[in-house]
Amino acid sequence: MSKISIKINTQLNTILQDENFDNFHVTQLRDAYVANSSVTQDLIEARKYVYRQILRLVKKGLLLKKGTKNSKTLVYHKSELFFNAKFIVKSTAVATANQAKPTAAITSSVIQRLEDRLKESQVDLFTSIGESKEYMHLYQSFPEMKTYLEFQYIQARENSSKLLGQIKAIKSVIAHQQKQP
Repeated sequence: MSKISIKINTQLNTILQDENFDNFHVTQLRDAYVANSSVTQDLIEARKYVYRQILRLVKKGLLLKKGTKNSKTLVYHKSELFFNAKFIVKSTAVATANQAKPTAAITSSVIQRLEDRLKESQVDLFTSIGESKEYMHLYQSFPEMKTYLEFQYIQARENSSKLLGQIKAIKSVIAHQQKQP
């Protein structure tokens, strides 16, 4: 019986050759793949890629699946053929070149999501500032409610401080992402 030869991505080969990595779900392999990748990847695209590679290995008989189709209980495990197969590892340069193109789109998507979150935080900050100002006006109008209004005012001010911190953090991450090549 001749050995099966199959081309495989460097990161996937490293993960799958680990003897402790067996009986896995697609998402477990995807997470390990993303963690081993030097390029930032969209999780959905990474899952699709990993799933296509799993299907190739199943078709060649290198992986077997347990469980029902389209089920969260579907688990893949290595067959005897897997241990006898010859894996031809794709060079990292080719894999990186193929993955570098979507990085700009992913970075753009990340920046857009961060900017949306920034806008939400800014609206929340303005709301919180308006709330604290209103508690001050209410205190002047109703001094007999001093204890309650003072507590609410302090809470609104603390919330404003937290939101200001969020805004600074998000702006910092956006600036960092925009510097990325």
